[in-house]
Amino acid sequence: MATIHKRAAAALMIGMLLAACAAPVAAPAPTEAPKGETPKAAEEAKPTELPPVTITFTYGGNVFKDVDAVSDALSAIAQPKINATIKLKPIDWGAYDEKMKLAFAAGEECDIVFVAPWINNYIQNIANGNIIALDDLLPQYAPGLWKSMPATSWDAARVNGKIYGVPNQQIWVKPFGFNVRKDLADKYKLDVSKITKYEELEPFLDAVKKGEPDVTPLQSAYNWMFETAGFDPIVSQETPVAIRFDDKDMKVFNAAASPEFKASVELARKWYLAGYTPKDKIESADAEAMWRAGKFAMGLAGVVKPGGDIESRQRFGQDVYQQSVTTPFLTTAGSTATMNGVCRTSKNPERAVMVLELLNTDKEFYNLISKGIQGKHWEWADEANQVIKAGPNNADYNPNTDWEFGNQFNAYYIDPEQAKIKAWDATYKLNNDSPPSVALGFNFNPEPVKTELANISAIVKELQDPLTNGRVDPETALPDYLTRLEEAGLQTVIDECQKQLNEWAQAKK
Repeated sequence: MATIHKRAAAALMIGMLLAACAAPVAAPAPTEAPKGETPKAAEEAKPTELPPVTITFTYGGNVFKDVDAVSDALSAIAQPKINATIKLKPIDWGAYDEKMKLAFAAGEECDIVFVAPWINNYIQNIANGNIIALDDLLPQYAPGLWKSMPATSWDAARVNGKIYGVPNQQIWVKPFGFNVRKDLADKYKLDVSKITKYEELEPFLDAVKKGEPDVTPLQSAYNWMFETAGFDPIVSQETPVAIRFDDKDMKVFNAAASPEFKASVELARKWYLAGYTPKDKIESADAEAMWRAGKFAMGLAGVVKPGGDIESRQRFGQDVYQQSVTTPFLTTAGSTATMNGVCRTSKNPERAVMVLELLNTDKEFYNLISKGIQGKHWEWADEANQVIKAGPNNADYNPNTDWEFGNQFNAYYIDPEQAKIKAWDATYKLNNDSPPSVALGFNFNPEPVKTELANISAIVKELQDPLTNGRVDPETALPDYLTRLEEAGLQTVIDECQKQLNEWAQAKK
């Protein structure tokens, strides 16, 4: 899932959103990934000539009762192809980051490991030498995977010119927008296809406020995401440092001081004072229950993706319309939101890359780790159209993190409507038709300004939420926020980011 800022994750919880209607700029389509191929290197060596090995896959997630049974089933596929036994090693999300730091520090042996900008940090692991460069290994041992993505996607994973992780194909772009209950949109004649900016929703919000006393028009007034304004957040989603995605001069600036941010917090305040949003902050778990109870009419700031309305209905029991107000573009953060790398301590890095090939090109193998064992954890609902339903022992293995394991476009559908609209094909096209940011492939090294970033993070956590949700007056709160950011060292971060970006751009010439 999937680019994962806390606020974006909360927004996604209220509606996994439908495909953007903004016209994308055409880009050359990449070569399709072969499905279910045996890696070339394994074919040449023949599995029987490869010595048997065990490959571990360490990742964040629930530790299900049947994880060992799924490991055995994966091994039954991998052994005839690459003579590898698979051992899944999930670690609870709450402990994953810390346990991986300890494991790497102790030099513990591992093979494949989940890395991301937001947990088990990709850049930090590279800096610490915890994961290895894959440039020479991928074309030889994972040719199908290597061909499945365009060069720009691999470039997004490069750090100092080297690829250290395999991006998991999912929705990479972030066409943020809104979701709205169908019954209320129809009742108050809201034509979502005509909405191009959030301000145009006000007549509908006002109608709900007046006509539906038991319904809150908006779950929250939060309408600010970098990408909605055309900004590429090249440091992190928590740091208000950005460039405009199409700015060939690549000028780094304080996004919180931009006219776009000021307009967003003023709009949030206006909606809050109008009573369109809850008076107090609502936690995510409570918001989910309230959605299921029909207490909200609309949610904002979620990624609008193909089939997202279907996922929203399944999760929250509400039929919704969804619409993007963002022109989608490809960023480094979006492309590398979830990745898998190979540990420096792996004794069999070539075979680990062969397993990555299976995870990204072998549909049976990928769905086994993502969905579990057929007849036990899932059953066919419509095999011809690759639609599945829960099996009798679904609770014993149901990670629900397809985005974590490999190419999500190989996933079985869980709803016939998703299959009908070919949601994966549509998402694949959305990724590859969207223009790249001018900084695609740039990875900021936070080490020179880590103290400033820690101070800025504390200020953002303290002051941004009330401001972006309209609970404080931006006339006084925004200047205070900007002053505190400057005192925390934001300009130092901007200068360092500009320096690194210039060096990166020069090196590309």
